[in-house]
Amino acid sequence: MAKHLARIHGTEEDKVNCPFYFKIGACRHADRCSRIHHRPAFSPTILIKHIYRHPIREAELKAASEGRSTGDHVDIDEEQAREDFLVFFEDFFEELSKFGRLEALHVCDNLGDHMIGHVYAKFSDEEEAADALNILNGRYYDGRRMEVEFSPVTDFREARCRDFDEDTCRRGGFCNFMHIKPVPMCLIRDMEVDAEEERRREEMERLERERKERRRKERKREGRRDRDRDRDRDRDRDRDRDRDREGRSSRRKGGSDGESRSRSRSRSRSRSDSRRRKSRDRNGSEGGLDV
Repeated sequence: MAKHLARIHGTEEDKVNCPFYFKIGACRHADRCSRIHHRPAFSPTILIKHIYRHPIREAELKAASEGRSTGDHVDIDEEQAREDFLVFFEDFFEELSKFGRLEALHVCDNLGDHMIGHVYAKFSDEEEAADALNILNGRYYDGRRMEVEFSPVTDFREARCRDFDEDTCRRGGFCNFMHIKPVPMCLIRDMEVDAEEERRREEMERLERERKERRRKERKREGRRDRDRDRDRDRDRDRDRDRDREGRSSRRKGGSDGESRSRSRSRSRSRSDSRRRKSRDRNGSEGGLDV
């Protein structure tokens, strides 16, 4: 049973999951679809919804605002529309390449409301796609707010209309498979080379900033160590100075005590000599009286 469910997942036989959303990342029934739309939490592919201004839709809106009826045919300047598209493609390729290597960038040429103006970008890594989603979601391009989400589409061979690629699709712009606008391969190759050089330059600048930051931290640590050594040297010098001062004070105190003791001994000897002289004189006087 599990093998059977895995085999039919995302196919017409799957009565639970929507095959169009699984293959294309969009469904004409939107939230009204009777089948489940599993929106991935992570994917290498992001979808920027309704960001490309389709020239036919723009012409229809302009005619409606002017009160003109376009009927079934809308006249547009094909050369100008082509030039505007290539400028749009280059802008998005350059911006998206800042987040990582692009494996595919496709702009839908469909006119159905659920697919018109969609841009699909597949990165080589899911983390790069997540960075692009977090940065771009909510930003504005050409006056339009970008609504970005992860897309379940990882194989565009299953999503694109083969009849459109062969110029035989009878559904026109309202086909439910992707009508991917063609881009000259030479332009894509040139932009890939430029993007690779830009990433290499940014990587070198990042490494240079990291080296400068490491050197700055090392100089800061060396300065701190020098200050600590100077502080220790000053502390040792102050301690030696205090020790010398205490030694001199002790010597001066010791010399004063010696002089005091010498003077005391001298005074004691003087008093002793004085008492002995007085005693001799007294004895001499007494002897004279006896004679």
